[in-house]
Amino acid sequence: MGVLGYVVLWFLHNYTDIRYKGAVLAFVCVLFLIIWEVFIVDNVQWHRIRGAQLILAMKMISLAIDLDQGTVVEFPNPLQYLGYCYFVGSVIFGPWLRYKDYCQVENPVDMNVSWIWEVLKRCVKSVICLNMSVCIIPIMSTFGATHKWFLAYQDAMSFRFSHYFISFMSEASCITAGVGFTQSENDVTWDLSVAKPMNIEMPRSLVEVVTSWNLPMHTFLKNYIFKTARTLGTFPAIILTYAASAILHGLNFQLAAVLLSLGFYSYVEYVLRKRLSEIFSACVLAKKCNPDCTHRHKETSIIVFVANLLFGFLAVFHLAYLGVMFDSNSQAQEEGYNMGHTLGKWSQLDYASHYVVLCSFIFYKLI
Repeated sequence: MGVLGYVVLWFLHNYTDIRYKGAVLAFVCVLFLIIWEVFIVDNVQWHRIRGAQLILAMKMISLAIDLDQGTVVEFPNPLQYLGYCYFVGSVIFGPWLRYKDYCQVENPVDMNVSWIWEVLKRCVKSVICLNMSVCIIPIMSTFGATHKWFLAYQDAMSFRFSHYFISFMSEASCITAGVGFTQSENDVTWDLSVAKPMNIEMPRSLVEVVTSWNLPMHTFLKNYIFKTARTLGTFPAIILTYAASAILHGLNFQLAAVLLSLGFYSYVEYVLRKRLSEIFSACVLAKKCNPDCTHRHKETSIIVFVANLLFGFLAVFHLAYLGVMFDSNSQAQEEGYNMGHTLGKWSQLDYASHYVVLCSFIFYKLI
């Protein structure tokens, strides 16, 4: 796919006047992924390489859009392009990197004690998260807690920690390869961040969860999808952004259902909390207010604190519901979770989360 992408991009750049090369290349990538998944590779093999294909497609699309917008001025030669697409620091675990961030490898900094420490620190965090996901969290139910919602939370938490394992490992691989730093006059800070576990495990809102789950992918979707589609309106732009994410992840009902549900959930939460903040002049927005905001009731108010805490608990409830189908069934994990598995898991929880969001949306419309 990488070679095909370069041929298409080179042709569009040299022999056409098409302004939207990113859109054309995005169509080519999606078509290639669909054909590859449906007609060529079996489910088990595709499930193993889907993540790497996703990262590759994101790199190709972002490079094409950056060329459209003039962010990348010089068209990369084949070695530069292939080096970016198959960069050893992100080709397996990710994360997605912009082309200009990848170009840091052309101007390497000294690999000093600080660099070694940052790599080791992320490796240790990764191993801890792996042990939490595989060894510690699965035995929680042996202590007598067998309620269906506790088991749902347990399965979802185990999945989340497996994601943190991959996130920290991807940070370590990128930093090891020399990418992911901010350089000032006299200092180099290795500040690459892929996920923020604390913002997910103890969230203020679902909006914060979505942002903190995968920071590079959030940046990609926000800059290259959401901002382009925002002319259609906020809600259509949000749904199109999550739909694009679902398509890039492959033809998987489970992921599409979760991502589209998250899109609707986060929109409802955002508009409801915005309306409540306007009515009560309180800092209850989905995102934390600036200290100099105009709200009369600040974050330090007990009522505001309790309201934000309740919204946080509601976000945890939704996370348990949405993550319940990512269980430890080895066969389902290898082949990918199907529609029956997803709907079966949600039906065991009586579709409670969807009903809560629907009621929240109705309440928002009434006020």
